Amino acid sequence: MAEANKSPIKRILTWLTKQTVLWSGLIIGIPVLIAALWIGILFWIWDTPEINQDFQDPANAELDRAKKGALLAEAITYQFRRRLNDQGSWVPNDLIIFFDRNAACAAGIKGEPGGIWYVTTEIFEVFADRTARIGGSSQDDPRLTNAAKKFNYDPRRWGISWLGGADSGHEYDLGFRDFDAYVSDLRAGDAVSNVRPDDLAALLTELGGQNGAMDKIYSRLNDADKVPAKERRQRVYSAICASAVSADTLAVIRSAYGTDFEEDALVALDEAIDELYRVSQLYPPIVLNGADDSLWLVNHARNIAAMMSQTFDPILDAARSLPGGEVAR
Repeated sequence: MAEANKSPIKRILTWLTKQTVLWSGLIIGIPVLIAALWIGILFWIWDTPEINQDFQDPANAELDRAKKGALLAEAITYQFRRRLNDQGSWVPNDLIIFFDRNAACAAGIKGEPGGIWYVTTEIFEVFADRTARIGGSSQDDPRLTNAAKKFNYDPRRWGISWLGGADSGHEYDLGFRDFDAYVSDLRAGDAVSNVRPDDLAALLTELGGQNGAMDKIYSRLNDADKVPAKERRQRVYSAICASAVSADTLAVIRSAYGTDFEEDALVALDEAIDELYRVSQLYPPIVLNGADDSLWLVNHARNIAAMMSQTFDPILDAARSLPGGEVAR
């Protein structure tokens, strides 16, 4: 009744007020919602490498030899498996949905190795070749040999596997079947893990030595000012994720096999682990806000390179402290 008794002018003014409030809310609210959605997508898109505290547990030193070997195998492949399983599997996650950022982190782009894929495969080859012999013979466990081959499959190849396509995700799944069978047998006491001090030295040398896995990622950062802007950013992403794989591997070597090292070497390993985990948690959508061609981004690449390089000598010093590690360089 009250609305009916209002004059036409008041009714028009009331209607205009409601429309103003409605459209003002939409004009302000929609951009806010879009901005919030975009921020959420950025957090979802950039899957910051996860730090697994189990790899640093001091109780790992009390495990038997087989369980230590299983834990080391899991640490080497931890980031690789996460990248395969999280957010929609390997190919959609890293080549279609997330474009350059996560692809540079995992699969690699245009000749640039993906940080996680490259460092994982390099370390895993050393592990498969040296630390899982069958009995007292020199024969490798065939399951690890096959897994190493499957993991080395070109991560940028995509297809429908059941139609004969070149599907990297399918190849990696096959590799993990053999890998999981080996680790399961290790934990059940039905497989061999023969990680000696010289094997640890070989793993450390692959991580911190000249022409090792991390050295190649590091050298690309040092040349960041010599490449196109897009590649510069990709190299930074790749280094951030490569650091996570190295830190996971070092954490288990430190926690499970610490008794094989001298006290000074353990201090050095702790410093290297902390520094590499610190690099792995840098958040590119925020940290790398500068223009691709800015000097600021070049300096950022150099700063990450400096952080990584600080870990190389401690890693090699730890390797040299082990029997058979005198050749580490």
